[in-house]
Amino acid sequence: MKRICRVAPPLFLTVLLFCSLSAFAQRPARRLTQAIAGSARTTLTGSRTPQARRGQDLGAVAPQLSIPGITLVFKRSPAQEADLQQLLASQQNPSSPLYHQWLTPDTFATRFGMADEDLAAAETWLQSHGFHIESTTRSRDRITFSGTATQVQSAFGTDLHYYQVDGEQHFAPAADLTLPSELAAVTAAVLHISNFRPKPTIKVQTRPQPDYTTLSTQTHYLGPQDIATMYDLNALYKSGFTGTGQALAVVGQSYVDTSTSSKVSAFQSGFSKYNPINAVLVPGSGVEAVSLGDEGESEIDLEYSSGIAQSANIFLVYVGANQNYDVFDALAFAVDQNIAPVVSISYGLCESLMSATDLDAGNALFQQASAQGQTLVAASGDSGSTACAFFTSDGLPLTQQQALAVSYPADSPFITAVGGTQMAAGTFAAGSSQYWASASIFDTVSSLLSYVPETVWNEDSATIGIAAGGGGTSAHFTRPTWQSGVPGISSGAYRLLPDIALQSSIASPGYLLCSDDSSLTDPATSCVGDSQYTVAGGTCFATPIFAGLVAILNQIEHATGQGNVNPVLYSLASNPTSYAAAFHDIISGSNACVSGVTDCASPGESGYAATPGYDEATGLGSIDFGQLVKAWPSSSTASLPSTVITFDASNTSVAPGASDQTQITVGIVVPNFGAPTPSGSVTVSMDGTVAQKSLALSPDPDDSSSAANFSFVAPATSGSHLLAVTYPGDATHAPSSATLPILVGSVTATGTFTVAAANLTVANGSQGSIPISATPNAGYSGRVAWSLAATTTTGTAEVCYFISPSSSNPNAATLTIGVGSICSSTAPAERSNFRTLTSRASSRKENSSPWGNNASLVVCASLIACGSFFTRRRRLGPSLWIVIALITAASIGLSGCGGSGGGSSGGAANTTSPPGSSTYTLTLTGTDSVNTAIKASTNFTLTVN
Repeated sequence: MKRICRVAPPLFLTVLLFCSLSAFAQRPARRLTQAIAGSARTTLTGSRTPQARRGQDLGAVAPQLSIPGITLVFKRSPAQEADLQQLLASQQNPSSPLYHQWLTPDTFATRFGMADEDLAAAETWLQSHGFHIESTTRSRDRITFSGTATQVQSAFGTDLHYYQVDGEQHFAPAADLTLPSELAAVTAAVLHISNFRPKPTIKVQTRPQPDYTTLSTQTHYLGPQDIATMYDLNALYKSGFTGTGQALAVVGQSYVDTSTSSKVSAFQSGFSKYNPINAVLVPGSGVEAVSLGDEGESEIDLEYSSGIAQSANIFLVYVGANQNYDVFDALAFAVDQNIAPVVSISYGLCESLMSATDLDAGNALFQQASAQGQTLVAASGDSGSTACAFFTSDGLPLTQQQALAVSYPADSPFITAVGGTQMAAGTFAAGSSQYWASASIFDTVSSLLSYVPETVWNEDSATIGIAAGGGGTSAHFTRPTWQSGVPGISSGAYRLLPDIALQSSIASPGYLLCSDDSSLTDPATSCVGDSQYTVAGGTCFATPIFAGLVAILNQIEHATGQGNVNPVLYSLASNPTSYAAAFHDIISGSNACVSGVTDCASPGESGYAATPGYDEATGLGSIDFGQLVKAWPSSSTASLPSTVITFDASNTSVAPGASDQTQITVGIVVPNFGAPTPSGSVTVSMDGTVAQKSLALSPDPDDSSSAANFSFVAPATSGSHLLAVTYPGDATHAPSSATLPILVGSVTATGTFTVAAANLTVANGSQGSIPISATPNAGYSGRVAWSLAATTTTGTAEVCYFISPSSSNPNAATLTIGVGSICSSTAPAERSNFRTLTSRASSRKENSSPWGNNASLVVCASLIACGSFFTRRRRLGPSLWIVIALITAASIGLSGCGGSGGGSSGGAANTTSPPGSSTYTLTLTGTDSVNTAIKASTNFTLTVN
């Protein structure tokens, strides 16, 4: 039975208004009551990243190394923290007058941020050490600044060193930071003085696959419409609940093409309908740049969130080319600006490899999101119960690799952690069955007929390595009070995860996707014609799917947000009736390592089995969404017609300082001719600053809407800017809000660069390497993508190559070239490294592994959320995923002319080398990853002995 929060009587509203106004009127008390002297210093315990401790120390960085984006994060006072915890509890308590009364970022800052005087004192101290202040967050809890390594040492009492970790070079503090005691007392963390960056972890099949249920083989694959059938969404679709009027943000760390000609658009048109994506580049993070692997991750997130919430307003919040920014900065910006009431993140880091200060600073941000009504959804990871298992080199002991560990940020109690399931054995065999329809004339877009029994997602194998849903017990975050009352929850004092689990398998069956990311597939053929979908899996599919479901829940509830949904999920699961109706209790399988997987301890010692009720393999289980929304407690506005804000902008890309305008329309989600139109006014803000507090609406009875024109002058700073509109509702209409990203100026790279490569001599049947690099000119600050081609040749040996990037310089790399027999070797290590320039497609056809012939296609092997490094990739080296990523469609075959003295490119290669030396003229080309007009080439000679 749905619990309805009915309209409150006048006395109730009076109390609510009094509580709200008295709370919002508070201003933070000063905590830095005197100048920051620095005579006494205090260690910020736990501030050094554990990742540096396990790496090889390569010595101090250059004193003048420039470090942008350093962030000083303040912590709340004990009184503020107590106040916030009470507020968060009240916002989720249907009996409280503050139930679902969300704060804005500005009201949050007023209650829980730092006093203006304290911010000014901290900025003065930073400037005294030579730092340049870049910005202060809207929530007044962070200051971002830039400086040099010398200035960092002077201010924070520790040198920065380079460390070799997992084959990559990173910089990080050599010891815990120290701060003046006055400042240390109010500091939670100092971010971005190390450049360890999370990576995505998509698990990919290598062969191009047919779409849907294919006519030729009757093989099944999953798309959004199958998921709608699986989790009981179709009846809601028929009732018009597709996310209209709602917003959802995906956070990432790569530019993604989302135009009508993009792969994201191709996927949408194939499975649902085209849903334009709103791209938001995080200010200060650099120009637009493609990051391979990350690009594919965001494509998946966008394709499946928009595939479920088909009419929602989808945002991609991402960071640019500056390597000192990452996906967590995109997440922080999405929260600080309250961009959408649902935020999805498919990244993570092994909890035990993060500093305590970083964990706490992140959790404080997630608390803010909850207070603002934002629901954060994160992948629990793809490394089973051993989130650190992918760190196989450079100092991490085997015992720590095999130890039970979970993923951040999924481990936070203020985030819903999404684990993985797969279909039970025998339920997805090719052909029609009780669960699947057959393809008769055409490939079938949606062939799943009903819910299919599920088990724990676990596709571990000795060949592939770890591929299982993440779960376990946090070693840092305490057990929330709501994580109780459900059978199966173990005793203990720490947070358990996941919370729920959804389909995540790679081949049982796998998900389809379209991608421009060459580390996943060939962009030239992906989703071009039939049989060109890529098949993949991981909790990075389950996560945006659940985010899309929450967006639809918000539409059904006429809500501007749900905040942290975990308390409601566990409350419903604690009732046997609602648990049986709304959840699929997964009771078979485990996320323990399979025998023969060398990265884990003995089978059963490193995982959790599915059991009745809650378990650390699948949480509460998967969901029947149709039943879940029936059981969900309703908000006070659920009985009012929901409204939607739309924009009619003449141009969302304007010059700095230019005048522009947009028409703002407030309509009813389901128009009803003759019904009252939304009345009153809207509040308009630009980048968090109110531009017009009360913009009057003019009614248009013909379409049950009201509108207003808003004129503005574009900000002077180039980049993404956010125009936010809030409608408070009226007596007969529910409130709503919307955000319009406006691109001011250009955010693509400018300038030029030159590329360099040295000549190379390689013995036939062997390999050799040379450094390659791009030297910026005229202020170039983008990211370079590499390709290699043959110009002339006097030899006939087959040539293959791979390119591995430098972790310390994104525009430098190592080019490794193999010649002759090594290119056609059957040794897995060699085949996985090299790509020949003549038979790239045939090398895939020769693959006998169901998941492909190289671990580099298990890209997104990241620091966990959507998983962790795949075992094969780990054995073969940490940079192999870039190998395929950097081999573009421009690469051509190398061949000789039978010793005739002529040369040509293309044709079939011959692995037989003639007597004596032969030479190849190779052309190395660097192209900006977004602005393809910026490119440069150089020729060099390959001599084969």
